[in-house]
Amino acid sequence: MISNGTLIGVSSGWVENAHRVVPAYVQCISDMGATPVIIPVTDKEELLNDILIRLDGLLITGGGDIHPKYWGEELREESNTPSDLRDKFDLMLVKRARELCMPTLGICRGMQAMNVAFGGSVYQDIYSDTNRKLSVHSQTESRETATHDVELAPGSLLRSIMGKNTVKVNSFHHQAVKDIAPGWNVAAFAPDSIAEAIELPYYNMIGVQWHPENLYESRPEAKSLFEWLVKESGIYRQARTIHKSCGPIDTHTDTPMVWNEDTDLGIRQNPDEIKTDFAKIKDGDVRGVFMVAYLPQIPLSDPEYQNKAQEAHKKAVETIERLKKQVLAHPELVDTEPRQGAAFNGDKPQILFGIENAFALAGDLDNIRKFHEMGVRYITLCHNGDNDLCDSAKGTGTHGGLSEFGREAVKEMNRIGMMIDVSHAADSTIEQVIELSSQSIIATHTSVKSLCNHPRNMSDELILKLTSPRISSDGHTIAGGRIHICFYNYFLQENGRADLYTICNHIDHVVKITGSTHNVGIGSDFDGGGGVPGCNDSSELIMVTMELLRRGYSPESAGEIMGCGVEKFYNENFNCHYLKH
Repeated sequence: MISNGTLIGVSSGWVENAHRVVPAYVQCISDMGATPVIIPVTDKEELLNDILIRLDGLLITGGGDIHPKYWGEELREESNTPSDLRDKFDLMLVKRARELCMPTLGICRGMQAMNVAFGGSVYQDIYSDTNRKLSVHSQTESRETATHDVELAPGSLLRSIMGKNTVKVNSFHHQAVKDIAPGWNVAAFAPDSIAEAIELPYYNMIGVQWHPENLYESRPEAKSLFEWLVKESGIYRQARTIHKSCGPIDTHTDTPMVWNEDTDLGIRQNPDEIKTDFAKIKDGDVRGVFMVAYLPQIPLSDPEYQNKAQEAHKKAVETIERLKKQVLAHPELVDTEPRQGAAFNGDKPQILFGIENAFALAGDLDNIRKFHEMGVRYITLCHNGDNDLCDSAKGTGTHGGLSEFGREAVKEMNRIGMMIDVSHAADSTIEQVIELSSQSIIATHTSVKSLCNHPRNMSDELILKLTSPRISSDGHTIAGGRIHICFYNYFLQENGRADLYTICNHIDHVVKITGSTHNVGIGSDFDGGGGVPGCNDSSELIMVTMELLRRGYSPESAGEIMGCGVEKFYNENFNCHYLKH
């Protein structure tokens, strides 16, 4: 078959100090129309990364035993002699493929490596480590012969791929998955309850204990595994291509809220602690991120309101200056050059700044220009509570929408070229901003109320008002504004059980009611509570792109949603971001 351009890495084995790949692995990939790329065994991290970032999928091949030190046990005589080099190689491959959200299939040892890499354990020898009666796992029949049945777990990706509840497989192992790695699921069991397959939900990573490459010619369900790998790798390749040219641009992260004095955004941080850093942005081919200085709201009735507003202003200035220093310290990862004209057209991602809550203006319109000169490119009018500019979606209706100061602030933001963000604002505030503003409006991190009835979300009627072109008071046409879907669980689904698919449901809904992909985008709210299974940090934004492609969006439409739409909106309506050295 002629190659479709998809490149799938095939991990080498290490036998007698030589690289070795069984031809069947290569043949299965080639027969499905992809190009197999053999990855040499190495423990050089930079080399492996340089290879992986050029690939679209990964096949981890079988081989000898894994050293039990990786799950905290001493080596016993039942284990064959492990190869430390091969162990390091496989574990590094699997971990890096996960960071890149790369479709991955592990076979036999490859499945065990997946489990160990993410904190699971392995039986060193099932025959001596278990007390139950076992099926035959080290068959004497040929590798082309299937000898026992495995039950595929209900609801598993593996069952959907194979289209069956039970499949017959071959078996050549004495090590096996023991404790499943956190976050992973067992996808198939042998009759003796030994795990025969594992998978990582949402992330297209599957490991099987048997050898489907040897059953490829005789059993259609074995072929289906390679069909799945090649298909998903093709989608991944297409998504990466989109990211190189049309996205993503994430319009809201709260990263400065969660860092400390020692945090270096140039180093990949634990995603449980920091979801957006420059390393993850680079991994995800993210072209732009708006990071914000968040200021919590205090009651308007607080007698210290003005003093605390001055403190909020000071904190916002300090946060933006610290963020600017982080950016300027890493010219190898992000764009640090002064830029005039169009944004997002450099070779590296851009970090732009926002202020979340105009409480930070401290009642002074001159601070809008001050923030703009610091590089701030949007101000979110309020947060959770009415402030001196406007009513909040979670406020008490103090002003009936905008205050007089709020109206003047809108005009000043228009004059300077500062984006107005109506996320968190009350419906009355949003409607009045739309009516008053001479520029298009954006909701940088807001979701759809008809899908999730939360006061922070926008009704279909309000979404249509926001995104529809309108005529200004002086007679010129103002282009439609934008709504960017927020990834916060409780803004996506009322029970908080949102995931990757829920995000895309909200995107689908906006496209359906507006009839266009022009006015919807993404505002993850990472590090401010945003992040769901399937898209939990900046490196995983490609998961949204891939799901849009699966749902039938064209590459052009997916690119417009992920980044090109807001790029055009920003460059046509607002002054470009710049950094002063």
